[in-house]
Amino acid sequence: MSSLEQLQSLIGDDLHELHLLYQRKWFVWPMDRVIKEEHLGRCCYLAEEMLSTVDLCALKASVGLNEEEWRKFKLKLSS
Repeated sequence: MSSLEQLQSLIGDDLHELHLLYQRKWFVWPMDRVIKEEHLGRCCYLAEEMLSTVDLCALKASVGLNEEEWRKFKLKLSS
């Protein structure tokens, strides 16, 4: 399995889990969402370090994140 495929699977799974957390609203500890968002931020940074520009664009498109959403997850890690 290539790095692109692994990151695609990891980010896709995390986004799905985060979506489920948002659906549950107050039934979820706020820290659960924070941890998941920080993990996505780490994955974004890792993808930028490991992948070529073409592969990175393909990854963003395949997981359904635009540039603004991508940066939002990276900012969650640095804040």
